Amino acid sequence: MKSSGIIMAAAGLVVVVAVLIVMVEARAREELAMAQKAVARADYSEALKHYSRCLSWYLPGGTAENAAGELFKTGLALARQGRDREAGLALDRMRSGLSGARSLFTPRLDLVVKAEPVLARLRAREKLGPKASPSALKNQARVYLEIMRRPSRPAIGPALAATSGFLLWVAAALAFVFAFFRTKGRTWSRAWPWVVIWAAGFSLWLWGLKWA
Repeated sequence: MKSSGIIMAAAGLVVVVAVLIVMVEARAREELAMAQKAVARADYSEALKHYSRCLSWYLPGGTAENAAGELFKTGLALARQGRDREAGLALDRMRSGLSGARSLFTPRLDLVVKAEPVLARLRAREKLGPKASPSALKNQARVYLEIMRRPSRPAIGPALAATSGFLLWVAAALAFVFAFFRTKGRTWSRAWPWVVIWAAGFSLWLWGLKWA
């Protein structure tokens, strides 16, 4: 009886996680589609908004990685057109979005490395103005690039805490349901410890999200 309950709880956990993955990926695809439509009508302000939202629904290997690539290409295209402010926004949002999605690793680090020198030059031009000499721009861009590339490792501890906390509170919620509704008279004697575990897992998840 106990083994069957554990199997059912594990199966329920797998189903919940699978549903969440499908929901996150669906939202990412929706935001990417809206961004692409905005680019098609040259509404870059709207496009950047939806690209950024897409990155907030990041999953490894998911649609958000495609959004990062398109955002990078959009930033370079805008830079070639002399639209420095919009180009800087595009590259900055791509970089910050991928940095915000990092956990045990930083996703699409290749794009970040390619974008940083361009972003550094754009920031240098914005700071020094159009009359700045090439040497001054180069030196200022070097300063910005050094700042952006200072070592900053992913917060592995909080990331692991968020992941384990999420799995713990979902599993505890399922275990509570099985323990409560399968007990004669639906007493709390066997179910209440799962409430404590759920609260601990939920708190751990929130702490990890805050500091990851």
